[in-house]
Amino acid sequence: MAIYKRILSGNLWRWCFFTLLSVFLMADEVSLQETVVGFIGDSVVLPCFSKKPPLTIQDITVLWRYKYDLNVYDIIKGKGSVEEQNQEYNNRAETFPEEYKTGNFSLKLNNLQHTDAGKYQCYIISKESEDWIVELRIEGV
Repeated sequence: MAIYKRILSGNLWRWCFFTLLSVFLMADEVSLQETVVGFIGDSVVLPCFSKKPPLTIQDITVLWRYKYDLNVYDIIKGKGSVEEQNQEYNNRAETFPEEYKTGNFSLKLNNLQHTDAGKYQCYIISKESEDWIVELRIEGV
């Protein structure tokens, strides 16, 4: 019973969910990979575009993750959500809501730090799911 409670209440539950989500998305998805270079203290835009823009804003669900499981930013039903956002990204991650209708779900990351380097995933969840992988390299002092 204690293991069951731990699974439902902790990070293990989230890890299982996103692992299964990524497996599910891989079954019918388009996956694109890109590398972006940023500099300490600056801002950078991590690209994520849907080939088939949603019909309405309410159809939009996009999950931005760092190293597959850290929540960077969510777009749920066309609205930005930071409820589950990892504190490392508080007030540093933003998107472009006016661009959602065109299928642009890119993420702007401000005040770059060395710890921001690595792989980011943009999961566009729809009938034909898409997965963008963006490698962020950090340069500078």
